[in-house]
Amino acid sequence: MYDAIRAFFSPILSFPLSLIYEWTGSYVLAILLLTLIIKLVLLPVSIKQQKNSAKQTRLNAKVNRIRQKYANNQQKAQQEIQALYQREGFGAANMGCMPMAIQMLVMIGLYGVMYTPISSVLRFSSEKMEAMKTIMASVIETGSKNSRSANMYEIAILKNYNDYKDKLSEVLSAEDFADLADFAEKFKFLGLDLSVTPDAKDPSAYWLIPILACLTALISSVYMYLKQRKQNPEMAKNPAMGCMTFMSPAMSLMFTFMFPTGVGVYWIISNIFSFFQQIFTSFVYSPKKVIAQQMVDETVLRRSKENTTKLRVENEKK
Repeated sequence: MYDAIRAFFSPILSFPLSLIYEWTGSYVLAILLLTLIIKLVLLPVSIKQQKNSAKQTRLNAKVNRIRQKYANNQQKAQQEIQALYQREGFGAANMGCMPMAIQMLVMIGLYGVMYTPISSVLRFSSEKMEAMKTIMASVIETGSKNSRSANMYEIAILKNYNDYKDKLSEVLSAEDFADLADFAEKFKFLGLDLSVTPDAKDPSAYWLIPILACLTALISSVYMYLKQRKQNPEMAKNPAMGCMTFMSPAMSLMFTFMFPTGVGVYWIISNIFSFFQQIFTSFVYSPKKVIAQQMVDETVLRRSKENTTKLRVENEKK
């Protein structure tokens, strides 16, 4: 299942990443712009979630009355609440982990892209990639901490391209090798090699990436928690809310120690964009604005139905 998801999403992400890199000449900037594109594509999901949140806020009073009425029968209370949600067109499932799930699917795809940077970004032919894989096979076998990845040979090429220049030049043209060397030099962020996976047992400068990923996720999660607490104090009392608040930062910390630094950089950028997106949706689609618009829409719909009924009755009398 995991390999199938990666095989599906990696080509989708690698094509625009390659185009953006060709346009900007910067790998990190390409990741940043790709992340922005992904966020814009997923913006309707966030807007829908925000509207759903506002609708839930409006329904809180009715939900509380149902819970009070069936305080001694939790099963009946849940049935009545679900019936209320269905009548009101409230999708409770959209309030859960759907945005996080989508982000995880994208993350898996990006994982494949980050482990295959040459074929994904430089887009060398499969014949050249297979030839280079054969050349670098011994390096992977003898070497790196990250040899657990079947695709680690592309990372090995970027790390050792200069040491294996003669052999690589047998399968690459002078132009291809120049592109490879240039790309290897740009495969960095703040002086950190994006191909390196931070070692949780060995403190180094690479720990900066997991720490920043955790902090940016924490800021975003705390903001969401405070917003939910203001909109729905009863829900904020649920221990699960506190758990969810710290789940995303914990996952960010864990995954950025498991994946190459490049994936961690994406995670940081994604968290920052998510935070500002939350501020945007909270302002433009605030509960008060959304609820007011819902009430207007409902009034218009009700009057339209009343007028339709009135016209039908008048026509029947004629």
